[in-house]
Amino acid sequence: MEITADFNDILWEPPETEFQPLLDFESEIFREVPHNDIVVLTQRIKRSFLDYVRQGIMMDAVRRHRLYKGQYKDFAEYCKLALGRSHFYCKKIIQAAQVCLELIKSKFKILPTSVAQALPLVKFAKIDAYGSNQLGDKWQTVLDGFPDHQITAAKIQETLDENPEDRAKQVRIGGKAYQILEQKALAAGMSVSKYLEMLIGGEPPDDEPLDDELRNDQDTELTSEQEEICNEVEAFIKTKSVINRGFGIKSLSKSHQKVGKLNRAGEVPDSC
Repeated sequence: MEITADFNDILWEPPETEFQPLLDFESEIFREVPHNDIVVLTQRIKRSFLDYVRQGIMMDAVRRHRLYKGQYKDFAEYCKLALGRSHFYCKKIIQAAQVCLELIKSKFKILPTSVAQALPLVKFAKIDAYGSNQLGDKWQTVLDGFPDHQITAAKIQETLDENPEDRAKQVRIGGKAYQILEQKALAAGMSVSKYLEMLIGGEPPDDEPLDDELRNDQDTELTSEQEEICNEVEAFIKTKSVINRGFGIKSLSKSHQKVGKLNRAGEVPDSC
């Protein structure tokens, strides 16, 4: 079967007519309502739940056989420019499709109906040294735990989670309360989650590294001395125009001398 593209432009934008088939489909379905067979419609609806598998198969074909190489330098560029999706997202669709196909080959009748449902199973699809994997057993565990109409991505994740204690949970609090919590956590030199653990009785590690966000906030915060020096430097730049053929400064002002001393003692933050 030959796969032909629906568009020709490298920087593809869907034309106004691109989505017209969906509008036509809507008209067709509702026009034929009195004559529609519920069995046929149900079959078509159930098949559409697995559209992500078809997408993944086609993307995998493009990637494996490098069908993109005539117009794009790599698969990532193809995903971005041709499909309008990130490389990461497209890889997830391919992985989800492969999981579903493996379950079909294992004779399962109930399958993950979305990418989100299939992704928690990806790590169990890896073949071990004995040529087998845990995918079928793990999916059967999910099926044994819930009726098929109650299966969700969250329930699959919870059922298969090997470290449930470490899994993040969501807690809804008001915006003002969160701001207060964030300020107190910052004052304590901790992340919000670690500060909450301390409040409910957990003991924070003594030398635990700060979160990147918290560390960045601290790096950009100036001491009063640094603030004063930065103010003097900014004022000097506004009022003086130094012209030197070697692009150097022959004589330094007191402000610059202070900056030099501070540089020897410790770096001046980028905020200056």
